[in-house]
Amino acid sequence: MSGSVIILDYQGSVDVKVTESLLEKLKKNTDFTSLGIITRKRVYSIVVECLENIGKYPHGTLSGSNDSHSRISVRKNQEKIDIQATNLIDEIAKEKLTGYLELLKSLDNEALRNLYDTRICNESVDGQNGAGLGLISMALKSGNNINYSFRQHGNGLFYFEINISIDRYIMRKLIIEKTSTTPRVVLDPEKNLFLISGESRPHDVREFYGPILSWLEEYGNHLLRQKDIKEPFIFCFEFAYFNSSSAKMILDLCKYLVALSNKGINVQVKWYHEQGDGDMLEVGKEMSRIIKFPFEYIESEI
Repeated sequence: MSGSVIILDYQGSVDVKVTESLLEKLKKNTDFTSLGIITRKRVYSIVVECLENIGKYPHGTLSGSNDSHSRISVRKNQEKIDIQATNLIDEIAKEKLTGYLELLKSLDNEALRNLYDTRICNESVDGQNGAGLGLISMALKSGNNINYSFRQHGNGLFYFEINISIDRYIMRKLIIEKTSTTPRVVLDPEKNLFLISGESRPHDVREFYGPILSWLEEYGNHLLRQKDIKEPFIFCFEFAYFNSSSAKMILDLCKYLVALSNKGINVQVKWYHEQGDGDMLEVGKEMSRIIKFPFEYIESEI
């Protein structure tokens, strides 16, 4: 694979001792440790699930074999981390895995989370259905579809190969709960929710809005690295009140959104105002005029 770096590549049988050894090797790999903390933890979690699932099936080592039927690899590419795992399974396992994986492909992120909650509450302690729960976890951690294939081996067995990709640049979310003087801030890429709402009159306006602007710049750089962005970047303002110091910072935030739009990002700004609050509506229109960017104005019950 051109331009890729091998982080982990193992072929052979998998048991508890091998699993621990491979995980230690992974944690010490400099290409792995150089990843962002969120990406690193998600890669680690998926590798654990893959190793545990390989170990659960009894066909990875056949009589007279050289332990070559099971394999796991982790590769770092320019934009993604690719994890591939292969194992021998029987016809019954093949049918179960096909059902699990096709179901997961049909679900969005919220439905996956609901399914995970349901399954984990009903999961037996001995983990008889752990493969299904593990696949749900891998789908959630990855954020991408799980690709898979089966290849005939013989004697009623199949090579099962699973391929999982994780974006290298996974943005942390920023959540700030509201106080009597500061608004609620939700910047959550996983839920595609970007919102500032409430009353804004912080004692130190730069201290409050500085991390928000820094996060937005980081997220903007993340968006600009992506090649195929399907969803628009919708930023919502839902202020009950903000003072003049806050207005300057909010305007700076809006200017950065315009800069992203000028670079090709599909940015949309929604300006919520309480029903009957013509002043807040006019403030939104004034900001839109200053930055020369259209807002969508929405009446709400703040």
